[in-house]
Amino acid sequence: MNTHQTSAQAFSSLGNMVLKTEADKILDICVGAQRNGAHDMSGREIQQRYEFLYGRRIDSGTVSARVNALILAGRLKRSSIARACSVTGRDIYPVLVLMAQTRLVG
Repeated sequence: MNTHQTSAQAFSSLGNMVLKTEADKILDICVGAQRNGAHDMSGREIQQRYEFLYGRRIDSGTVSARVNALILAGRLKRSSIARACSVTGRDIYPVLVLMAQTRLVG
């Protein structure tokens, strides 16, 4: 077996969860929350859910960077209506998934 075949076998043995990027995981979290009745999410709510689901710490700056990239890509949008964050209690402008994205993902 050559190196190319061995690498291909190793790559194919990885599960989908391993291959997902942090941005994909954050989008999945937002979609799941909306499917379960949440209208939108703050960065800290996303961070808290990510850490619960994946069992590892993620920096709030990383969450913010991924959320901003998803907004630029048109996959999330920022609400124009402020609300209190359920984690910090501070007024924030949460993000939400466009309804077409909610139906397509998952």
